Amino acid sequence: MKTKYFVSTAMLALCLSACTNYFDEHMLGNKDPKVADVRTGMTYILTEDDYKQVTNYADNISKALALDPVDSTGLTELKAIAKEFSFTETASPDMYVPALLADKFPYLDNGTTCDVYYTMREGKSNRVKEFEGAQGFALTTEDYETIWQKRGADYLTPATLPGVPAFLSAKLATAKQGQIALLTYNYCDDEPDPDELSDFLPYELTLSQLLAFPDDKRHQISGYVGDIKSSISGRFYMVDGDYSIYVYGLTDEDGNKVWKDKGIQQGDAITLIGRYSEENGEPQILDAVYVSHTPAATAPRRAPMARKINAVNAIYQLTADGWQPYQNDQLKAAIALPQSVYTSAGVTTIDNPDIILKYLQATYPYAADKEIYLVAYMGKNGATADEWVIEGSEWVLTTGYITESMSFEVKNNLWVANISTYLQAKFVGEGPGKFTMHTVTLDGLSYIWRYQAAYGMTASAYVSGTNHRVEGWLVSPNVRLKKSVKPQLTFDQAVRYGNVTDNPKWLTVMATDNFTGDVTTTEWKQLEWQAALPDGSNWVFQSSGIFDLSEYNGKTIVIAFRYNTNIDGIDVPSAPTWEIQNLLLAEPQEAE
Repeated sequence: MKTKYFVSTAMLALCLSACTNYFDEHMLGNKDPKVADVRTGMTYILTEDDYKQVTNYADNISKALALDPVDSTGLTELKAIAKEFSFTETASPDMYVPALLADKFPYLDNGTTCDVYYTMREGKSNRVKEFEGAQGFALTTEDYETIWQKRGADYLTPATLPGVPAFLSAKLATAKQGQIALLTYNYCDDEPDPDELSDFLPYELTLSQLLAFPDDKRHQISGYVGDIKSSISGRFYMVDGDYSIYVYGLTDEDGNKVWKDKGIQQGDAITLIGRYSEENGEPQILDAVYVSHTPAATAPRRAPMARKINAVNAIYQLTADGWQPYQNDQLKAAIALPQSVYTSAGVTTIDNPDIILKYLQATYPYAADKEIYLVAYMGKNGATADEWVIEGSEWVLTTGYITESMSFEVKNNLWVANISTYLQAKFVGEGPGKFTMHTVTLDGLSYIWRYQAAYGMTASAYVSGTNHRVEGWLVSPNVRLKKSVKPQLTFDQAVRYGNVTDNPKWLTVMATDNFTGDVTTTEWKQLEWQAALPDGSNWVFQSSGIFDLSEYNGKTIVIAFRYNTNIDGIDVPSAPTWEIQNLLLAEPQEAE
């Protein structure tokens, strides 16, 4: 879900068909109303006032204090429910909602059940959670040398960029699959001349830079001709302001003397390639190779840089095939926030989301509704990421607030959370509840899924003698399996028409723990049928068999029923009708 939202009070409907009896009696002054009132199939959506009221009940305050009597952490988390209009894993609805239900519906009797819908504050999506523990670092001189397998190149090029995965494998040898690295490196589109790479790639410096940070690598160095000790052997002092260094012989690339041929004079600006050394404590340049010079009258203060080098940020992830540039098909784009954004904002880490928002608005002015963009960046605590989604024409930062439901029941005259029941929907006579219908391909039809009071949720591609190629989904609300042990899904279904060969391909049950809100961009897992589908010869309802969902323990999931006759290579001579009733996702009745 995106930033917190709340359903208007006009939509907050309590499905109690006979509540009028109680209130009529109450208003008429009946002092002894009949209290044996059992209701099932109730639905209630918490309002903002409900979240506030939850924190005021004495029973809830006692529960919160009992969690941590020393520093009252539980009480702090309870109060946060009213501020955030949401629950958390530690301040959970199973603990605090019963008091609210007891207050609102005190006369309902044992056996009454109610599905309560509420907001959970769970954090960010699984895609963003992948960035927890991500390593962010900039390539060092030694790192460039490793990638180049040469010395002196402090940037990457198109030819060397493919060497990054092997470098990361060695650099992060203990990383586990899924690990993410946010890399900063210098990059140049132009490849160096092959001659330069015979032994090394010179890195261009002024003389003052070399003397300030000397090393034993060969560099392209710029300065001025000072005192000439020998024009025959090309020995002279190279100067740059207050800095000077002795050049021990200047030749061309083949070792030939160049002084007289080039007409070098004192005061000329000169560029050469050489290696820093010291002899008797005096700085020297050894193996000096002439590059160019400019007469003193027109000599520039510094030689221009030969190449344009930019700072680049990139995301890599360790996959089964090794380190690869990060990608996720559920996203419109995965972006490593450019270094220029940090520079423009005058920061080294991003703490203000408005900085990222402005970048997205400027970079993607034509982003479409519902498109999701992941932005990785360096935060104050290291590498991290956020997701942004287009809602209409607005960029919205996802915050990890999701809508869930939990079943509550009156037992022994007390409201309690039925934590072993995660989702139930009879459908027949009760409507689709919080299930939603999504259409991908209609092929001229008005709908695929619909609710029929006598049969439940039904889907068909047959209309007026024509079997259509369609795709439609019936999607559950979020189902919370945070404390599940062996969650099992069952339902009753009837299938009429179609054929026994293709019906299992056309009619499928899907699950995901990362629903994007769009069935076409969500990564689904197709569940294996646990019992044979009805053969299509009659309207008799049969059990689906038991789907074991234990692999989703600790997660929040969505279940979906996919009706899809639009499959390449499969004709549709007879489209089936699919009817679903009595869905239950719960722990088994008896522990195994």
